[in-house]
Amino acid sequence: MQAVYGDQCVDVSTVRRWVRWFKDGELGQADLSDKTRSRRSVTASDQLHQDHVEELIHGNRRIKQKEIAVALGISKERVGHIIVFGFRKVCARWVQRVLSDEMKAERVHIPREILEHFEKGR
Repeated sequence: MQAVYGDQCVDVSTVRRWVRWFKDGELGQADLSDKTRSRRSVTASDQLHQDHVEELIHGNRRIKQKEIAVALGISKERVGHIIVFGFRKVCARWVQRVLSDEMKAERVHIPREILEHFEKGR
């Protein structure tokens, strides 16, 4: 195995421990199938939470994932799953991935105002 995998090869003591574990399992066999889990189903990614996350981001574009998680009482991971498709970070601000027509018009309008203001100052 070391000739094929090199340094990435599992140590022989680990392999021996696995062999012992599989042999000593119940009835001499180990159960490799997935067992049912007693965990709750994921409910933090529902539409209600998505709406709350969107409201918080629109209220403060510089809000952090951890702050959103604390405010809603859900995990930071769930917040990440909710915002990954709708927003992205640009210069420490959350920006919607899909811009509305109003937002596109505003993107054109603001730079023109700045340019006009700059040219008046000359």
